[in-house]
Amino acid sequence: MTPNEAAVNLKSFDGYTAYSWVSPMLLVCLAALGTSAISAGAARFISLLVGSISSFALTALAGMGVLNLDLSGVADEIETATGIAATHGISGLDVTIAPMAPAAIGFFAVLSIVFLAASLSQRDWVANSRTAVKKPGKKAIDSISLWDQQR
Repeated sequence: MTPNEAAVNLKSFDGYTAYSWVSPMLLVCLAALGTSAISAGAARFISLLVGSISSFALTALAGMGVLNLDLSGVADEIETATGIAATHGISGLDVTIAPMAPAAIGFFAVLSIVFLAASLSQRDWVANSRTAVKKPGKKAIDSISLWDQQR
């Protein structure tokens, strides 16, 4: 708003305040990453697929919200701020987007590509073999024979 040719910043909002769904969707992506790190096979594929879908949805929703200047999530706060300003004779509302918003959307897009690539390539990942291999030439020592040797 510009009363008397001077710009006045009535209120500023970050992405987490304006778009309340960002934080839960990022937590879904984090949970999918954690689940895929400790699982194997179909469970890993499903968790990576869930992360991919949620990150694609996050990218699309954030892109549409920023491009359309959707501030419906903070409508009450804007109404309160502009109502106070209107009583003082201030009119005209400018909405600006911080440079961090396109960077965040780009990060969400990269995250979705990484999840998609991981879910498509996870079948080729090598599983760790945890089988015990007995080395030839060494005598197996159990706890009883070890105890007898130390007496």
